[in-house]
Amino acid sequence: MPRGEKGQVLIPFLCILPSFIIIIIFLVEIGNLSTEKIRQQFALDAAASAEMEQYTDLLNRLAYLNGVFPQRIFRGGLGAAGPASMLYPSLVEPIEDGSLSWPIRFGGGREYANTENPPINFGILHAHLPGEGGVAIEKANQVAYNYISIYRWLGDVAASEKVVFERTTNQDHVVLRKSMFYNLFNNPANPECKDSPDECGKEPSKVFPRLDIRMHYLSGFKHCPVIVTIAGQTYTGELAGAFNFTGSGLWQLATVPPEQVQKLKEGFLVKNKWTPPPNHFGINLKDAYDPYVRVQVSSSGGKVWPDTTPRFMTRMQP
Repeated sequence: MPRGEKGQVLIPFLCILPSFIIIIIFLVEIGNLSTEKIRQQFALDAAASAEMEQYTDLLNRLAYLNGVFPQRIFRGGLGAAGPASMLYPSLVEPIEDGSLSWPIRFGGGREYANTENPPINFGILHAHLPGEGGVAIEKANQVAYNYISIYRWLGDVAASEKVVFERTTNQDHVVLRKSMFYNLFNNPANPECKDSPDECGKEPSKVFPRLDIRMHYLSGFKHCPVIVTIAGQTYTGELAGAFNFTGSGLWQLATVPPEQVQKLKEGFLVKNKWTPPPNHFGINLKDAYDPYVRVQVSSSGGKVWPDTTPRFMTRMQP
């Protein structure tokens, strides 16, 4: 290169250098923005799926209490078919591999309760054990004792499930808000999550609905016919009175309105806005784009009543 031309490469280099610097700054800013966006998406995905799991678990537990548990408990003692099927939910037909629903429902004279909206008060149950003719009073009393004891226990479990769900989900959505708080606390992009979960996740929690958990009861229980032996004489007939239950009655089912179950099946679009970090260009991305992350969550695959099938699953889509 001639002596007088040594510095000519410096001029184009000085022109290109600022472009390289700007590109590097762009890459750094895009990296910071992408990192924060991923963090926000992860936090929302975890919180929304954990919240929907509360609904899924509740529906599966109610399905077990409504049909699967009593069917398995009573099957050995009272028989799986015949008139006894009116006493408790039993299998209408065998479950086939790959079946989408389990045909567990009331038989006998209780078909009126085999709907998605059964009555709250079932009235008095006129129980008739398997076989023809009457049942000795001692046997009738033992069956009544077993039936009442088991359904009192099932009712206590159902009531506990209802209380826990209403306190953690229906009222405060504690699981969702705490999940977001633990992932986003002290994050400048989420000033509402700075100190406590009380305000964190308030916006996405509004999407999740309240569930109306309905309890269904018997008001009384009696056997017919019953054999009573007095002084060597045998009498067959109906007991003079029934076991009358105080309060609400003897628990039978816990259901959720079908329109609410359908909404859970369709799913909910959960969103959460966040504030992008400041950049070297002084552009306010919050005002310009108002960015947010989103996720679609749903719960489906099972049935609460009738044909109780505890196969509800939480599904998440971007």
